[in-house]
Order: sequence, then structure tokens, then C-alpha cells
Amino acid sequence: MVERANKFPHIQLSLVRTGSAELSRGGARQQNPRTTENFGNRQGHGSRLKNSIESIIFYWQDTQEKREQEAKPPLPNAKPLILKIDPSAFDPASLKSYGIELIAELEDGYIIGASADIELSELQKKIEKFINEEQRSGKVGEIWELLEGDKLPEYILSPDLLSEWDKINGQQIYTVDVGIACIGIKSKLPNYPEETDSDTKETYSKKIINWINKRDLTYQEWDDLKSQREDELTKFVSLYQGEILNIVDGIVPSSAELSDSFSCRVQISGNGLKDLVSNFPYVFDVSEPDKFVEHLQPISLHNNASPPFQLEPPEPDAPKVCIIDSGIQEGHSLLKAAIDSQNSKSWIPGEIDKTADYVNNGGHGTRVAGAVLYPRNIPRSGREKAVCWIQNARGLDKDCKLPDKLFPPNLLGDIVDFYNNRTNTRIFNHSITGAVPCGTQCMSAWAATIDNLTWQRDILFIVAAGNLPINNKVGATRLSISEHLAANRPYPDYLFEKSCRIANPAQSFQALTVGSISSASYHVPPYSSIAEQDKPSAFSCSGLGLWGTIKPEVVEYGGDLVKDESIPPNLIYPTNVCPELVRSTLSGGSAFDSDNIGTSFAAPKVSYIAACLAAELPKESCLLYRALIVQSARWSAWAMEQNADKLQVIRQMGYGLVNLKRALSNSPHRITLMTTAEPSLKAGQAHVYQVKLPEQLRSQGEAFDILVEVTLSYKAQPRRTRRNRRKYLSTWLDWDCSKKGEDSKRFLARILQEYDAPEDAEKGEGLFKWTLGKQNNHGTVRGVSRSAGTIQKDWATLKSFELTEAFCLAVVGHEGWNNDPDAQVPYSLVVSFEAVENNIPIYAALIEAQVEIEVKQQIESY
Repeated sequence: MVERANKFPHIQLSLVRTGSAELSRGGARQQNPRTTENFGNRQGHGSRLKNSIESIIFYWQDTQEKREQEAKPPLPNAKPLILKIDPSAFDPASLKSYGIELIAELEDGYIIGASADIELSELQKKIEKFINEEQRSGKVGEIWELLEGDKLPEYILSPDLLSEWDKINGQQIYTVDVGIACIGIKSKLPNYPEETDSDTKETYSKKIINWINKRDLTYQEWDDLKSQREDELTKFVSLYQGEILNIVDGIVPSSAELSDSFSCRVQISGNGLKDLVSNFPYVFDVSEPDKFVEHLQPISLHNNASPPFQLEPPEPDAPKVCIIDSGIQEGHSLLKAAIDSQNSKSWIPGEIDKTADYVNNGGHGTRVAGAVLYPRNIPRSGREKAVCWIQNARGLDKDCKLPDKLFPPNLLGDIVDFYNNRTNTRIFNHSITGAVPCGTQCMSAWAATIDNLTWQRDILFIVAAGNLPINNKVGATRLSISEHLAANRPYPDYLFEKSCRIANPAQSFQALTVGSISSASYHVPPYSSIAEQDKPSAFSCSGLGLWGTIKPEVVEYGGDLVKDESIPPNLIYPTNVCPELVRSTLSGGSAFDSDNIGTSFAAPKVSYIAACLAAELPKESCLLYRALIVQSARWSAWAMEQNADKLQVIRQMGYGLVNLKRALSNSPHRITLMTTAEPSLKAGQAHVYQVKLPEQLRSQGEAFDILVEVTLSYKAQPRRTRRNRRKYLSTWLDWDCSKKGEDSKRFLARILQEYDAPEDAEKGEGLFKWTLGKQNNHGTVRGVSRSAGTIQKDWATLKSFELTEAFCLAVVGHEGWNNDPDAQVPYSLVVSFEAVENNIPIYAALIEAQVEIEVKQQIESY
């Protein structure tokens, strides 16, 4: 239901230069004062480490003796320990030279390791060398502390589980999600061979062949180790009469595996759980299965029958949007024509033949499906053709909960396999979230699975940011809105509390996360809106996401709450502040109504835009759809006011409210240029794009405002045991723009020269005063940067006469965890120019200016 005619289409960006930087293995950085102190007192630092090793060995021996006395199950041949390192200097992968396997990187330089050598012999030798100032021992000064294994629970457990840890009943059966590292001592591939002056073509070719053989062998060793550790965990759990719920035919499904780890859902006694967390050497994450809470309103008192409006089926080859939810009332008159009923499927144990929406009081999946087809209001008359097919993947039960036997990584893997393989479905609406704040130590198995599936396939997950409970606290970490207000934390201040952080799996790096804003203001005494129109909904969870990423990236209208004058106030959501949604009538009530709220219903409105883009650009990648959606987003007027706290705006709304027209097309005063066919980059490579700006736009006689917006969207392979984008992603990208008077050749040379400079290096002023900036505190908004995630947008406004003849953008690849020189990642880049005054036409002039680049490229190619 969207106009397909496009008078002002997006045009292609011109790639004008490419280049590669020399990859260095680290450069000089300012030394941390604590490390400097250690080098200044080698004897003191070495003695402290030796004393710690003595205590650790004693602890390990004592623990082993007690195990044997109590006849506890045998453990793998390794012992866990915790190290604290200099996070800016020490490479955790180098622990292998100390005989220590890297299990997981944590916050603030803490490392979970495992050693098969109970004497820590290699580490002790290097400490002695450090004390005696011998060669090849300097890194010991960057190892700050060694901690005993009894500290493991606080670094491994989720906050909710940690708060209950002392109350664990040894005989009670618990269900937990467990992450197991399986890289071993070889956490990286061998370094690619460098060509020396003495190398002939033949000798260097042999070096490369030898490296390829070692690389392939390392991959095989990782696979073998993963299988071995699956067996070790299975045996350990079974000896406690426990069960691994997501093992199928004796193996963990591939959807629950990453390149560095696997995850599983375990049922085990309290005694077994305590032993697993404290002593199983390869565990890095243990959490309770997510709880699920939705705002469920009493049954509607309205009686809105289906309107005479008629929905027509979409085109046979129209895009497909898979709704992962509680099922759908497929025979509903407002949905039926768009349902791909042949491919409906349920994953609920014991109900695989039941795909309807059995959630009382109007359903949930039915509402979500309706919001994809009707993102604003339900038409009352006429006929319209649906823009997409709706597919029904039922994963929530009649109580709107995910059954414990459904482990999210397995569920999502099965769903993507089924729909992407069978019908080439690429858009997945995921309005299911946990009820508590997402963890911050490492990426959850649920979110990492979304990232890995996105890496493996050309798909887009659109996920909800999560909702705050209205009246009742959930777990130990999610306070209700009522509790915040009762504690004198007013709106919007409470939204920035840790307890209001986005819910799992909204922190996923490669999903598009959607928050909610209010579509209306309400003032009917004694009740009034908590959020005014276009402000963040009172219940919508806030960012930032993991490692400073901007989450949610975008917002849509998902409703609001109103409060009275009581202390504490009563909270309700009347029709006036609720979005209009299709309702399931299986338990009675209206065919549609405005009677529920939530980010669950904001997300599908963004899925609608994704479907429209897929219909308009069917051969382009989902990375481009994601880029265009984010490019279309704008802050509301209140957020642009001078006194608005822009960092808080970013945390609540990300890049703002999405806009279908801007995502799909342009206007006489706006133009969007984009990459096509999904280019890709390796670490150390740079691609330079150029936009020619016409003379009439740059004339000194003109002085109108030009808004420049740039969005980079990319994806990479994740590793769950690593923290921050540099280690979590196989390769990471960022973008930069040219300075005034800098042509593409000089710009590329500068980008490659600055490639390995420290992030805090001074790099000079550019033409634009970007809103966010490439690093923290480099933009007009402080405390956040555009570069932390895999979707990177920035924008600036400048006078037209400040523009130069050519504007260049560079996308640059950087090495993450994958040191394979052939590793590359795909991306999409979008740039828009818009005359802020709508009466200034620029589209046609910019189209003409780009022709010059195309002609020049054709000439240079001969």
C-alpha cells in the first residue's frame, strides 16, 4: 500500500579511488601509569604476582582434594583463573605464550582464563625473567593482577542470577543458559607471511601455501575442540542428573554455535549449577532464561466490526515479512489476503499444528502483523493492495511467553533456515524481548545469534527495544514505572537509569532496534500524558547499547501512558494514547482497536518501510535497506531545540523517527546517493566515493542552509567471548570525509596515513561540524560517537557557499578478531543533501554534476 512511482529516485555513488594501508601489529601508545609503576618496581610487582600464583595453586589443590572426597564429577583437564591486564597495551591473545587459554574478555581489563598446567610454570618463568630484567619478559608489567577462581561467579553470572546466588538450593532443579568458549590456546590464525627482499616468487608462494595449510588446520582444530567440549559438558551435566535441552541427536545445533563458542540451555540441580559456574574451566556466561512481560489490557469494551475496506493480495513476487511471535489469526478479514498460509509454522512443543494467536484480549502476533500492513491507521473503506506477504512463525505460547524448551538461538536458527531457504524471506520482525535489562559483560547468545545469522545471510532483523513494567518490578534489575515515580524519579529522568536499559536481544549489533514515541498528548482531568506528543514513550527502554553503541537506532509510534494526581499516581493507557491495531477475535472483542501499547507495535511499522524498500529495490541488499531506513530518521522538533540534552535524545530516540518518503525517494530540494551491489572491504583497505557539487550550489552569492547526512551500514562475523566492536567483530569499518580543498587523491593518502593512528590522535578540523563525530567528544554531541556500531549515521548543517567543488567520503576497513588477510565484510553507504528551505531546488543540479564523474571515469578506463 505504497505509491511505486518515483519521480526522484536515489542515484548511485561514484567510487573514484581505492587503496590499502600497511597493516602494523601495534604502535607506540602512552603507557598506563599503573604499568609504568610496575616497570619501576619490578621486584615488588613480580613478588605480588608470585604470591597470587601460590594462593591460586593452593586453592586449586584444595578444591581438587575436596572434589575427590565428595565424589563430585570429574572436570576437564584445566583450571579457571581471572587476570586483570592493562586493557590498552596487553593483547589477550598473547596469553597462549604463558600457557593460559583466553576464555573471555570482560570489562575494565579483566580476563577469564584457563590453564592445563596446574603449576602455571610458563607464567612463573616469565615473572622471574621480568624481575631480573631479562629479554622477552616486558609484558609481565602489563599483567596487573591474578585472582583466585572463587571470584568467578561475579564475572560469569547475569545480574539477576548473581543476586540470588547465595540462595541457590542444592537439590532444586534450575534452568540456565550457558556459554562455553572453544577456541583453545590458538585464539588467532597464524600471521600472514611477509615478503622479504630475499624471497623469490617461488619461495614466497611456498610461504603462502604453508600459511593456507596452517590456517585450514587451525579451523579444523577449532571444530574438533568444539565437539570435544560439547561432549565434556554433556558428561558433566549428566553426572548431576541434568539435561542439555537444546542438544539434537547428540550435538548442539549450528545456530547456537559461533566461531569461538557455543551456547546451550541446561537443566541441572543447584549443586551442579554451583560446581559448573565455579569449576568448569570453559564457562564464560551463565544466565536465567529471559522472562517475558507485555502490557496486556482487559478485553476491549468497544465493538469495532471489520470495516468494509478490502485488502487485496500483494504481487506474487512481493517481499515477505516473517512475524516471529505468538501466531496470527490468519482468517482475519484485515489480514487474510496477505497471509502466506502455506508456510505458517509453529515451534511450540506439543502444538506444532497450531499457528493461531491464542493470546487473550486481542492477541499479540495478530496485532504485530496488522502493524506491518497498516502502520498508521486501519482504512475504513476502499481497496488497497498489500505491499508484502505476511508469514507466521509462532514461537510464543498462549500466555505470550517463550517456553523454556525453546532456546532462542535454536528457535531463530530454525525459523531463518525454514523461511530463508524455502521462500527467500529476508525481513524478520522480532517483537519478542526479555523483561529485564540486557547484560553488559558480553553479547547474549540470543543477540549474538541474530548477528551471526545476519552475517551468514542477506537478511534483516527488526527488533523491539523492550518495555518497562507499569506497576510490578521484574527480577532484581528491572524496576517498574510506578516504582521510579514513587522514588521521586520523574519522567524522563528515570529512563536513563540502568534498570531502564534496552532488553535482550535489542543490543544485537546487526539488528535494527526500534524504540517508541508518543503519537498524542492527553489532558483530561485528572489524567494527563506522561510523555507529550513525539517524545519518548514512558515505557520505552533506552540506550546506550553494549560498548557505547547507539540503541535504539530509530523510533516509531507505539503509544504512551497517562497518570493522575495521586501519590504515587495511577497509570493507565486510554484509547487516545494507543496506536490503532488489528485485534485477534478468537477470545472475543473488536476486530481492531486502540487498546494496547508497546515497542512490540513500533517495530513492525519499521518492518513496513523495509518491505517497501524491498519492493522498490528488490535486487539490493538488506544492508542498504537498513541504511536507508536510518538515513530517513529525524529527531522531533523538541529534540532540536537548543536547550535539549542531545546525548539523552540519542539514548532515547537514536537517530529519530523514520520516514517512508525519505527512505524511498527524494524531492526537488533533496537528493540521496547510495552504493549498490554490496561492495566489500578487507582490513587496511579504503574506498573513496565522490559527489560533485554544482557551481550554482556553491556560489558566494547564495547563503542557504544545506543538511548533509551520511549513513554506513555493514556486517561482520561475531565472536561472543570478546568485548567491544574491535574484538567482537571479525573486521570493523568506519567512515570519514574530506577536508576543504582536499581532492580524492590527497584524501585517500591522508586516510591511509592515519589508518593506524590512536583513536585520540589529533586529526584536524574538517569541513563539517558533525553532530556525533568519529570518536567520543569529537562532535557537537559529547559522550557518544557514530563509529561504535555497525550502523553509523552522522549529520551536519552548513551554508551552501561553504561547500567545495567535490565532496569525498572514505569507508575504511580495520582488523578485528580475524587476522586472515582475505577476510572481508560487505557494506552499504548512503549520503544525502537537502536544502533546509524547501523552495530551493537542488536535485536536478546535483544529478547533472554527477554526469561529469561518470564521463571522466569512462575516459580514464581506456
